[in-house]
Order: sequence, then C-alpha cells, then structure tokens
Amino acid sequence: MKHTSQVEIERKYDVDESALVPTFTSVEGIENVSVDETVTLEAVYYDTDGFDLLRRRHIVRRREGGGDEGWHIKRPAAEGRAELHWPLDVDAPAGGEDSSDASAVPDSVLEPVRAIVRDRILIPVARISTRRTATHLLAAGGEAVAEFADDVVTASDVRGGSVRVWREWEMELLPGAPDSEQERTALLDALEVAVLAEAATVSSSPAKIARALGQTSVAELLPETAAAPLTSKSPAADVIVEALRQLVEQLEQLDPEARADQPDAVHRMRSTVRRLRSVLAAYSRLFDAQRVDSLRDQLRSLGAVLGTARDAEVRAQLADDELSEIGHRVDDASRRRLVEGSIEEYRQAHQAALRMLSSASYYRLFDALDEFVANPPLSERGEKRQSIKVVAAKVIASELARLRKRAGAAAFAGASGSGGAVDARGDQALHSARKAARRLRFAADAVSQGGTAVLGKKYRHISREAERVQDALGDHRDSALFVEHLLLTSNRAHAEGENTFVYGAMTVRAQHRGAAALNESPKALKRLDRRAESL
Repeated sequence: MKHTSQVEIERKYDVDESALVPTFTSVEGIENVSVDETVTLEAVYYDTDGFDLLRRRHIVRRREGGGDEGWHIKRPAAEGRAELHWPLDVDAPAGGEDSSDASAVPDSVLEPVRAIVRDRILIPVARISTRRTATHLLAAGGEAVAEFADDVVTASDVRGGSVRVWREWEMELLPGAPDSEQERTALLDALEVAVLAEAATVSSSPAKIARALGQTSVAELLPETAAAPLTSKSPAADVIVEALRQLVEQLEQLDPEARADQPDAVHRMRSTVRRLRSVLAAYSRLFDAQRVDSLRDQLRSLGAVLGTARDAEVRAQLADDELSEIGHRVDDASRRRLVEGSIEEYRQAHQAALRMLSSASYYRLFDALDEFVANPPLSERGEKRQSIKVVAAKVIASELARLRKRAGAAAFAGASGSGGAVDARGDQALHSARKAARRLRFAADAVSQGGTAVLGKKYRHISREAERVQDALGDHRDSALFVEHLLLTSNRAHAEGENTFVYGAMTVRAQHRGAAALNESPKALKRLDRRAESL
C-alpha cells in the first residue's frame, strides 16, 4: 500500500510541570492562536534486538489517537526528518477485516527499512503514552504556520521494564510556514525566544524513544561524530574505509527508492554498486585479498540483476527518443514492440530485482559490508599507515596504465569499421577499456569527492577526463546493443508481416551515433594522459 510522506521540521524542549504555556502573539508574524482539545496518543516503537534502526537514526512506530494515527517511519532528511505514514489497517485483507497481529510490523512498512533491518525481526522496544494539548499558531491570513505541542509523556522500556514520566514541548512547522530554509529557521528562532522565556531548555533528547530507553544507553548506540578530520596525510586505509562507508550508506538509502521504482533509482543503485566494486579493486592492496574478492563477487551478482532492469530501461528511452525524431513514419506496431515491449521487459526485470533485494544473500552482503567498514581487514601494506597522498598517486598511475593497455591506439584503430561496426573481439576490447576507465574515475573520486575529498583538483581533473573516456565508449556500446535489439525486433516484426522500414532507419542512425562516439575515444584518452602528467 502506498504511503504519504512529509518533512517534519521541529524543535524539542525540556520543561518542568509548573511551567506556563508561552504566549506567541507577541512573535512577529503570529496574529492568533487556536488551542485543540487534549488528546491521548498511544504508541509502540519497534526495532531489532540490536537496535539497528536507532543506530541509523530511524524510527518505526504504531500510534493510535490523534489526527495522524497509523504506522510511521521517521528518518533523517536534508532539513528536519522525513516522515512516512500508513493507516492502521495497512496490508489488511481485501474483505476489510485486519486479521493480522497488531504487534507485527506490516510488510508495506518494512519495505523502506529492509536494507537496515534485513531479515531480522522487529520487536516492540518501547511503549509511550502522550497526553497532548496542541496550539496552532496562525498568521495574518489565518493559515497555521506552526504547531506547539504541550506533552505529558509516560514511557516504558519494554525489555528493561523501566517507566519514565516527563513533560516536554515541541514546536513543529506546518505547511503554512515560509518557503525558504532561511525564513523557516528565523521563524523557529523567534518562537524559541518565547519558549525559553518560560524557563524551558532545549531538549537534550533526540526523540521520545531515546528518553524511554534511557539517553545514556541510546548515546552508546549512535555513531560517533567527533572523529579526526581526514587530510592528505591521513593513512590511506582510513580514507578508503571512510569512502567505502559512505558508499554503503548511499546504497542503503537507495534501497527503498529502488524497491518503490522511483525514477532513476535502479540506475543510481547500480552505479553505487559499481563504485563500491571499483574502489575495492583499485585499493585492494590495503586489505585482505580474500575478503575483497568475496565482496566484489557478491556486488557483481547484485549489479548484474540491477543491470538487466537498467538495460531494458535504456532501450525503452532510446526507442522513444528515436521514434519521436523519425516522426510521422512511425506506426503503432513498431512503437508497441520497441517502447512498450522494453517497458514490459523492465517491469519483469524490476520484479526479479525485488526478489534479489529480499533475498538472504542480499542481506548477508550488507552484513559483510558493515563488518568490513566497522573492522577493516587490513593487509600488511594497509597496516603500514602510509599516507593517502602517496598511495593514491601509485593507485592512479597503476589504473591509468591498466586503461592504456586495454585501450591503446591499436585497440581503437582495429575496432572501428564501416558505419561504426565492431566485431566481437573488438567489442570486448572496447568494453574492457570502458570498465578500466570507470575504475580509474571512481578511484580518483574516492580521494577527491564528498566526505573524503583530501587530494584536490588534480584528482578531480583525472576523474573528469576518465569519465569522458567512459562516456564515449559507453555511448558506443549502448548504440551497438541497441542495434542488436533493433535487428532482433525487426526480424520478429517481419515474421508477423509488419512494415520494418522504421527499424532500418533507426539502425542506421544508431550506427552513426556509435561511430561518432567511438571516434571521440582516442581524443578523450589523450586528454586524460595530459592531465595525468600533472601527478
């Protein structure tokens, strides 16, 4: 069942029992307030036995009472937290009666957190009863810009048996709040002045479940944030492990998007898998070879399944673009075969991907990746703690030599034929060169992009030029595969007595695109060589 979603932007405050509710009409932009009747909210919070959700700052709960009762997931967002919501009877049988155990988390709710919980069971970890009196803060036009919640909370730690009672205030922005982040922050700051004037203090607890379980014990579960910053002098293994950790986190975040078939999610997930494989391969000498090989093999299997879906998606898009270019000469039969047929192939491939994403082997891959970055299996070379500046220069030189070997002048000259045709041997050589360019690019990115950008613009230049080589060879390969698809589809259409003119026209256009891309490859490689001279 589909869920609704919103971004929750709020601040929390600790307050004692005798504190008076603030007066907000003195705050600029607040013209009036509306106080709701007091309601009682009963919530059960779920997690694995090892608190995997809490470790990643995710919350899963079932709440009764209030206007948004149902199942909720809260997870980090760029601003505030993203909140997903399902009704209480999600996944109920079609007849309307929900015969499922209310203590079990429904499959629809589990899907967005599968990459975190995997095949581990979610159990109740806290029960929280909240007596809430909400006040809506209204702007001059009558729209509600924020909700102030005065909560009296009774919480129990299900496993430990502890019961805690406290009062807290929450200030949450509503849809009527300003559009820009800067204005939203200014509004919250102004409202906070009124709140703190009533002897409240900014809450030390990230969420009610943290207080329910005991803030001290929760802090031990959350990742450390005070690690020493990475520099060009940092040990190479430290930098690469952090790069891998960020990629694993990215893969985990993309999982629910790929499951839900959000636009481009399968492609981005496949690309992240390739990055992981490439970084592991390029910097493999820092780690135990057997562990690296095992991870790369598992990632290869996952990438292959995602790749089947992505290839069908690319074929559908190429066909749609080409048919639009050809225009009036296109008939319904060719569009049905080329576009709708590829879309159907994508749907089937996506279902196969979903089966993979729900398999024990997939969950064990995540377990292995988590273990690798948490306890890196360093080789003797990794243990030497050589700086990333020294190691990366050697790695890039090695990867560049590997690319040159695979994509030398002879390979490029021998592979190109009439109309961009490439024989099987040449095609394989070009594909190998493309993969080498991709690995070089990702090896450079690992030390010059994102949270591990320790080596600067020279490596970014290497990455950019390697990407150009990769793109040129990739465009050629996409064209070649599309030509194969056109020929097979044309033969089927001809056997059914359909007009195949459009297939021939598209084949010629695809061959010309492939030839143009292939001709760009030597130029791109020369530019890459010039950039590499600066290292």
